[in-house]
Amino acid sequence: METREWKIVGPWAAFLFYLAIALEVVVMVTPFTVYFYSIYAPILNWLESNPWTAWLTAFFLPHISYTGDPIITALAYLGPILFGLGLVIFFVCAYQVYSAKLLKRGVVSGGLYAWIRHPQYLGLGIAGLGLLLYWPRFIILVLYLSMLFVYYLLARNEEGRMERKHGDAYARYKSQIAMFVPGEPGAILFAWLTGPFKRKGWALAAVYVVVMVAGIGLAFGLRAYSKAQVPTVAENGVVTVSLSGLSEGGAQSLLRASLENAEVKELMAKYHKKPEHALVAYVVPQNYMMQHLIADLGEHEAHHGKGEEQGVLAVMKHLGEMYALKPLRQLRDGRTAADSRIIFTEALASNGQTVLAQRALDVDVLRYPLFIAELKGTDVALAMEVPRRHAWGSVPVPAF
Repeated sequence: METREWKIVGPWAAFLFYLAIALEVVVMVTPFTVYFYSIYAPILNWLESNPWTAWLTAFFLPHISYTGDPIITALAYLGPILFGLGLVIFFVCAYQVYSAKLLKRGVVSGGLYAWIRHPQYLGLGIAGLGLLLYWPRFIILVLYLSMLFVYYLLARNEEGRMERKHGDAYARYKSQIAMFVPGEPGAILFAWLTGPFKRKGWALAAVYVVVMVAGIGLAFGLRAYSKAQVPTVAENGVVTVSLSGLSEGGAQSLLRASLENAEVKELMAKYHKKPEHALVAYVVPQNYMMQHLIADLGEHEAHHGKGEEQGVLAVMKHLGEMYALKPLRQLRDGRTAADSRIIFTEALASNGQTVLAQRALDVDVLRYPLFIAELKGTDVALAMEVPRRHAWGSVPVPAF
């Protein structure tokens, strides 16, 4: 396509805005966390504080749990694959465009441009979908769907300029090559849906609303399906959640064993005085690397000489492990782990009120860590209080 600067700046402008939000999970392990959350955390907390918008901060797919469900597992593995594939497509096409500009070749019509007119937008759309599957907040879904429509408008604007500049030559190319996907399924569907509309701008706005409603509805369906796959059991106001796929019976046995410990009994007496004050007890393998999303274990790890590695190499290593889905594999293998940890949290509504056990994992409920119990087999080796926050403060994080 045209080798002018806006050809590259257009897609990047929309994608970088989306990236800034969707890469929250990456920024979390970098030195820029404080600066990022100084801007983003107030937005998330404000959304969470209103029952009408709290759902935007929630997650519609599991991020800190392994269920073994083939659909959920496939989506988890698909995220990094799509992200990498999309970026490869984008950079290959960017090379085509910039090399053509440097060598003064004019219009690029080879490679992927011989199949579709806007492969860069397609690449960024695929990468964005991968990020969405990896860090599936509802607010990111809304931004992603909006970004796709922005790409469409940018592409239409670009094609208008190209037709004015190149006339019939570009018109012939446009008539022969699909816009985003070979066969133009999107254009066919759009024409079918908006046929009666005379004003295509209003028609596009209507399609945007329909797509947004359908996308959010599908996401809520996925959340309900995912929640049903996570082993949970409620007893006496305590909701036990098995993050490693350990059966409900196995997780409940560990909880009951921990409640026999004198220190745990004392902590329960302190924090759980009424059954209607729901606690959520997360059962995880002790080596699970994403526990900090539930509770800040820095004091505990420092006491045991297990502080986090520092430096650029440590950050790059951590990012590589996340991209390779090491946390998911740790949970998968943790079903048979001898050493486990139970993180006790209290479930509170956005207004600070206690909630019943059946609402403890709802989209408008936050879970604040209270204490942990470490088990070797079924024996409690350690029980201690933890700060009433996770490692990144109190921003809403995955419930399961």
